[in-house]
Amino acid sequence: MRRLEKMRNLFLPSLALIFAILPACATMDYFPPGQGTSAELQSGLAKSLEGNLREIPFDPVGKRVDLQVRAWGSYQSALGLEGYVRSLLREWIVSRGGEVGPGQFQMVVFLPVLGDTAVRRDLSYQFIPLYYSERFRAASRMIVVVKDAEGRTISVWHKGEGADLTDIYLMRILGPFDVPRPK
Repeated sequence: MRRLEKMRNLFLPSLALIFAILPACATMDYFPPGQGTSAELQSGLAKSLEGNLREIPFDPVGKRVDLQVRAWGSYQSALGLEGYVRSLLREWIVSRGGEVGPGQFQMVVFLPVLGDTAVRRDLSYQFIPLYYSERFRAASRMIVVVKDAEGRTISVWHKGEGADLTDIYLMRILGPFDVPRPK
């Protein structure tokens, strides 16, 4: 009886240890940054950009703002990204009571960093998938320069923001499970 109880007391901690170690032993594939067409990558990129927009210190209420967006770096489609960010900023200005067009102020937004990375981990035993996870990390960095009608700089602001999306599956059919995301 005592022996059975000892085995039972060791079984659960051993099982928990195995499941804690298995994901760490998984192989990892890193995919290079890029603006992909998957919904997860687009969602991560949008969340990181929206995080930046929340903190811009310029108040456009009752002002007419000439908006310009410049993407630096080797993007797959810089014009598409510039257009997307311009539309987000246009929406931000109008929702706060401003107007977009040549006028009192000029807002130039530079995007030195804008992209995403996907990391995939999986663990198989004899070609049977036991564990699978995907992690999408999007990063954006914005520099916003606001000038008045005479060309004098009123404010310069920069911020970097990221977004994290993670999905975990067991046996590739059970999941995705809720995952605490790092802040």
